[in-house]
Amino acid sequence: MQIQTFKATRLKLGMSQAAFGEYLGISESTVAAIENNRRRISDVVRGKLAERIKVNEELLSFFEAYEKITKNYPS
Repeated sequence: MQIQTFKATRLKLGMSQAAFGEYLGISESTVAAIENNRRRISDVVRGKLAERIKVNEELLSFFEAYEKITKNYPS
C-alpha cells in the first residue's frame, strides 16, 4: 500500500491522524510518519486496515502495484 492510498483512506473515513491511529491501533506519530514517507506501512498495519475497512489484503496490494505502475508511466 502506498502512502497516497493510506492517506486517502484516512481522509475518506473523515478521520484525523490521531483518530486513524486509534482506529488501527497505532500512534498518531506513526500515521504521520507513514504519510510523510518516513516509515513503511507494515504488513500488520496493512492487515488491520484491510480488516477494518472490510477489504481483502490482495485488493490493497493491487492498489499498491497500480500506483507504482502509474507513477512510472504518467498519462
